[in-house]
Amino acid sequence: MELKKIALIAGITFSCVANASQTDAERSLSIELTKAVIEINSNVPQKLDDDTRLDSAATFRDFIIYNNTMTNYTAEQLDVKLLDPIIEENVMGKLCSNKALAGLIEGAVTMVYRYHGKNGQFITELSKDMSTCKKI
Repeated sequence: MELKKIALIAGITFSCVANASQTDAERSLSIELTKAVIEINSNVPQKLDDDTRLDSAATFRDFIIYNNTMTNYTAEQLDVKLLDPIIEENVMGKLCSNKALAGLIEGAVTMVYRYHGKNGQFITELSKDMSTCKKI
């Protein structure tokens, strides 16, 4: 019985390691996203508008994540059902037409916008698979 557990653990570990390696294209994308995140983070915190501050950016695989704070509101003061459509229209809806993001479209990057209240509590998160821009 113990041998079966060891074999199962070894099999799972090997499978995870085998799937964890990146192709050359994935590695190149990771390098470029890391450079972009370093550049973004060198300029934060950055006030985006009267209510929003960009605090940091991060990347993982083919994701770029923007961590924002709603500077005038706590999480309890905002209704996500009302906020999400506003973010969809004013942020997410403009991504595909932004010529500066052409490389993210080609790289099929997923852009994640995460929002917290002024008290640090999570409010909402929206994402956009930039590969869908090619179809527009």
